Amino acid sequence: MTSIEDDDDIYHKIITEILKLCTDGCTKQNIMEKTHLSHDLLRRIMAEIVDRELLHYIEARHMYITTDQGY
Repeated sequence: MTSIEDDDDIYHKIITEILKLCTDGCTKQNIMEKTHLSHDLLRRIMAEIVDRELLHYIEARHMYITTDQGY
């Protein structure tokens, strides 16, 4: 059984990995392939990261890129 602190640590590691992947731009499919997250979980995490303005979605390119705040 994992503790809440362990879950938070894993969650933050996932966010950090996504932000690193998207430094030069990345599609959701690429992120899913590299993080091995389910589509549903990735969708929820991405929504939170975008809401926190750590990641920006470029609609014309269907691509996410890490913002200055996300570095």
